[in-house]
Amino acid sequence: MAEVPEVTTSSATELLATGRRHLAVRDYTAAAESLSLACEQLAQEYGEQGDQCAEAYFWYGKALLGLSREESGVLGDAVPGANTEDGDNEEQEDENGETEAEKAEENGDTEKNEPESTTKEDEPGSSTAEAQSSVEPGTTTNGDEGGDEEENQDGEDNLQLAWEMLELARIIFDSRVTKCGDAAARAQLADAHLALGEVALESETYDKAVLDMQRCLEIQKELYRSDDRRIAETHYQIGLANYLASNFEEAITHFKNAANILESRIKTLENPAAASEDVTVKKYSSADPHYSIEGEIKELKDLLPQIQEKIQDMMDYKAETIKRVREALGATNGDGPSLSSSSSSSHSNGAGASSSSSSAKPAADISHLIKRKRKSSENDAESSAPKRINT
Repeated sequence: MAEVPEVTTSSATELLATGRRHLAVRDYTAAAESLSLACEQLAQEYGEQGDQCAEAYFWYGKALLGLSREESGVLGDAVPGANTEDGDNEEQEDENGETEAEKAEENGDTEKNEPESTTKEDEPGSSTAEAQSSVEPGTTTNGDEGGDEEENQDGEDNLQLAWEMLELARIIFDSRVTKCGDAAARAQLADAHLALGEVALESETYDKAVLDMQRCLEIQKELYRSDDRRIAETHYQIGLANYLASNFEEAITHFKNAANILESRIKTLENPAAASEDVTVKKYSSADPHYSIEGEIKELKDLLPQIQEKIQDMMDYKAETIKRVREALGATNGDGPSLSSSSSSSHSNGAGASSSSSSAKPAADISHLIKRKRKSSENDAESSAPKRINT
């Protein structure tokens, strides 16, 4: 009987390592399968809130988050070609239009253009419906609504389970910090808060996302240098959450902070003396044989214009909102609408403009490209996690 725990622990360790390898290459299905088994074995041996389970819970939650995005048609981690989604949709519409035209010619239909115009007219309405039900606009396929609903449900289930696993990991990491308070435990707790914020972004509970990410940022500022790119990433994510919530002022502030940190980081790396003593450089060099200072500098310089573009977008949205409010105020003179109704309409239109622009110009994230999905119900978003582990 004494040998059984050793076999189980060894197996769980191998499953954890295998799952992380799959996760590194974005094979989320395989990663989730391996990590699910690792969680199950560790929980059976140490209990569901055993300290040894924390890492498995965390990586399983990350795998489920990636799987949820994948099943929902949301591209993550700055996948090449992710910004061409609108173009792909247009090509699909063109192909559909040609197909309908060819069929119309074959059948002698004199109204062959009607299907095309109907499709274009239905787009705004379909986008509104999708915003209320959980699939990113443009990911549905004609004639397969049942399959889409099943995929959407799978994505929502994975997102809920991702939250449950990450929350379990956070609880354990928080307990570690309380017991020992070392830097490693606090870094893990910060990572858990950031991952929970990403889940909240996916479920469009932006206030919750900001709270989790702010907590992550507080811990990171205690642990890392001021020019650490992990802090820049968190600033960007907080900016993204505020942007999606139409809090443009806060979004601009955090995007600017992210850009300033990256600029400072580039200056450090371009200084040979400073780079040779940089703790992060040493860590990356020892962990990744392919890492180079020149490569990191190039990567950061490629990211900066994308952040600057996002800042400009926010400033444009803010200016547009102010313009609409002023127009609404002007409309209150004479027999115009009341101030409250005009301001409400202005805010709604401004938020709509933000959402539209977000769809047209997806955010180029430092580590994740997150787009808006159809909203889940408030009950789903706020439901508490079950006690048992789902695998």
